[in-house]
Amino acid sequence: MRRVPLVLSAGACLLFAGVLASQTVPAANVQEVLVGELLPLTGNFASLGQQYLWAGQTVEDIVNNDYPDLTVPLGPGKGFPGLGGAALKLVVRDDQSRGDLARTLAEQLITVNKIHWLNGEGTSGNTSIIQPVVESFGIPMSCHPCASPTLTEKGLQWFWRTGPNDKTMVASVFTFLREWREQGGPTDLKTIALFTCDNLFCQDNRKIAAELAPKAGFQVVLDLTTKTGATTLASEVQRLQAANPDVLFLVQYPPETSIFQGDAKRAGWTPKIIATSNGAYSDQTWLEAQKKTNGGAGWLGRDPTAIDLVQDRPSWRKVNEIYKKYSRGQNMGELAMREITGMLWMADTINRAKSVEPAALAKAASETNMGPEQLIIDYKGVRFDKTHQNELATGVVTQVGWDGEKHTIWPWDLAKRANFKVLYPSPGWQERDTKPKPAN
Repeated sequence: MRRVPLVLSAGACLLFAGVLASQTVPAANVQEVLVGELLPLTGNFASLGQQYLWAGQTVEDIVNNDYPDLTVPLGPGKGFPGLGGAALKLVVRDDQSRGDLARTLAEQLITVNKIHWLNGEGTSGNTSIIQPVVESFGIPMSCHPCASPTLTEKGLQWFWRTGPNDKTMVASVFTFLREWREQGGPTDLKTIALFTCDNLFCQDNRKIAAELAPKAGFQVVLDLTTKTGATTLASEVQRLQAANPDVLFLVQYPPETSIFQGDAKRAGWTPKIIATSNGAYSDQTWLEAQKKTNGGAGWLGRDPTAIDLVQDRPSWRKVNEIYKKYSRGQNMGELAMREITGMLWMADTINRAKSVEPAALAKAASETNMGPEQLIIDYKGVRFDKTHQNELATGVVTQVGWDGEKHTIWPWDLAKRANFKVLYPSPGWQERDTKPKPAN
């Protein structure tokens, strides 16, 4: 019944939901809970997609195996106790970082594979493309690392996000820059350039930054948008160099960020501050690569968690060990932490629903009230507002040190605990080349 597109009035939707709720599949009849994992495993976003896959495999492992001392949802015990011990099974598909293919695969996962929940796509742009498909079939969908505010501003019935959106996290960066002046930071930072890619995620960041920059005391001297998939950014670097901003606000995906670094190094240009938002800065694979060159040293950006502080949690350490089984030894970055947190919430929701019927799952999702002690990330908890956005998700600001690791520099109480001295100004290319490399 739920596998065909729905075109119903509001009243009919309520009646339909009531029918589903009253005809839920008995828990004893559910052998497997099928979760579609629609990911960009190849193409421009492949580095991100690979980390989402490792995160999904970690959650599948946690749910299906017994970790008695792991204090996260469904850590102890095997399978979903609310469904008689049913196992979690991921149905993985690669959309090659293409929105058109993502749309086709989403429909196939629902109509052919008969999934109970769709988790994906991992990027805001492609997620926005598949949202109408999933909404028309009336099954739950989530994308926890996706940060575009618009994803939860459409009035959708079947979409949830546990991670913070960019209104929260970009605001963190500009709050830090404004307050830093009063906390002993530089007082001569007056100008900023915006350097963003052309897709939904980057452009939402650009709009938010353009609104917040003047309020934080910055004059925008250049607003430059580049094409996703660009193979050279030399002319853009020349324009940035001519504008000579004190702060560069950069939002690019990992391939384009690496191209920018190469072109900026050849031009011999470095601004006083490189501030960023997600994209490459959230990509643990990109961050690990920077340890070979000191390329990330001094970069600061928004994060959803104080990653240097949460690593002391026993639950983080245990989940990280499970994650490393699938990541070939790479530690969880914040992107994986967001995804694992969201998928564990999804598993908890399914378990509380004691059903795989959409109406029961939606009801359990809306009733979520999860405390911070159940999380590996330092959100204040998980509780949804009327748009299905987690209103307890938070943002911090971190900076990459000479050790190649992120250190919390805002909010100030967490920065005091982290005890890290901010690198300022951003190191030049000669200093990066001559300093010892963490990877060595």
